[in-house]
Amino acid sequence: MRLLFWVQSLLGSGHLRRALRIAGACARAGFTVELLNGGAPSPWPAPPGVRIRQLPVLRAADAAFSALVDEEGRPAAEARWRARAAILEAALEDVRPDLVLLEMFPFGRRAFRRELEPWLARARALEPRPRIAVSVREVLVHKEDPDRWREMAERANRLVDAVLVHGDPALLPFEASFPAAARLTVPLLHTGYVVDPPPPSGGPRRGVVVSAGGGAVGARLLETALAARPLSPLSAEPWTLVAGARGHGDRLRRRAPSGVTVLDHDPALPARIAAARVSVSQAGYNTVAETLACGTPMVLVPFAEGGEDEQHRRARRLAEAGLAVVLDGREADAAALARAIGEAMRLPPAARTSVALDGAPRTAALLRRLVEEGRLSCA
Repeated sequence: MRLLFWVQSLLGSGHLRRALRIAGACARAGFTVELLNGGAPSPWPAPPGVRIRQLPVLRAADAAFSALVDEEGRPAAEARWRARAAILEAALEDVRPDLVLLEMFPFGRRAFRRELEPWLARARALEPRPRIAVSVREVLVHKEDPDRWREMAERANRLVDAVLVHGDPALLPFEASFPAAARLTVPLLHTGYVVDPPPPSGGPRRGVVVSAGGGAVGARLLETALAARPLSPLSAEPWTLVAGARGHGDRLRRRAPSGVTVLDHDPALPARIAAARVSVSQAGYNTVAETLACGTPMVLVPFAEGGEDEQHRRARRLAEAGLAVVLDGREADAAALARAIGEAMRLPPAARTSVALDGAPRTAALLRRLVEEGRLSCA
């Protein structure tokens, strides 16, 4: 079975990370996978059985998603769109897929409908026709215009055969952030969260891990964490600050006292979270899923720039379920963060094991069934 998987990151690489986990699970389930990456080149190797075909890069100009730009920050040119379209067309001809998988679209990535709708029309004209599915996270960003919700549902009904939501409906059902869910006529299935199995325990937990995305918001969280350490109940234990890829690390290292390690990037971040007593982060999908898998108490300071409320919605629900302590970024000073770390240490551990975290293999099994049977049922 042959799978083409379109993925487009706009800020950071979280969408690509989740997609690679899904692609690897699909390869293990018997698919030959080609991942079409429209964002920055992958910092991770392709899993066995997965090939990455790089498109000319497009990304968001800023955290407000004000425009699309290339890797040099120049406005997206027509020539770049044409080059991307040519690569997508070639991939269809080369692979002749049994299945096309779209990351987010049409529940996001609206600016890319100009390349995807013609491409999907060509895919649907192939003989035999490939099945088409959507891979989407469990929370969508709020839209003020109700017509946008209806547009998403109508486009999904017209273009795809199934919608796979990577979350646990007992925690965060898709309809909680997608009010037009009842308008969908194609099957919608929750898969569980997509996350690697947790690393084995290496002994007693110690210290705090603070991780943040790039940009000014992540920098503020890391600076606040450094100031919060001497005020926290874990001030005598080791702290690790993972600064991301935007150059915050050098400034933090100059200020970091003994007992604080500052890393620019940590490929072993899940193992580090598993060994910590508390994780402090924004509320992005991947870090939350990894922390849930590790059973580590978490403090969440959700990203909320440019009207983005996805992380706030996720964090709020996790707090309601007793799975996290949440701080509003506008109120997250050193004293408040130190108190939140103490509160997180008192969270009940049993609750952290109740969330469905088998999203990658379950997604692969559902996609295999879609190809073999031609349809999926919501049952």
